Amino acid sequence: MGRLFLILMVLVACVVIAMILHSIITGIIEAGQRGLRPVLGQTKDGEMAPTGIQKAAYVALIVVLFGVASGWLGGM
Repeated sequence: MGRLFLILMVLVACVVIAMILHSIITGIIEAGQRGLRPVLGQTKDGEMAPTGIQKAAYVALIVVLFGVASGWLGGM
């Protein structure tokens, strides 16, 4: 009987932990969505309007990808 009670307590603790984590993650996602609303509004396709930071990030990503690829090919 004690083992059954212990297993039940562990299962309840797991469910409580899962509910707490779910509420935390949901709050983080909602806060992020509120913070990422575009200044100029959404485009007709529902996508966010690109900003200068996003464009610079894409360019930096392409530069890094070329650098990594050329480094791997040069090492072979």
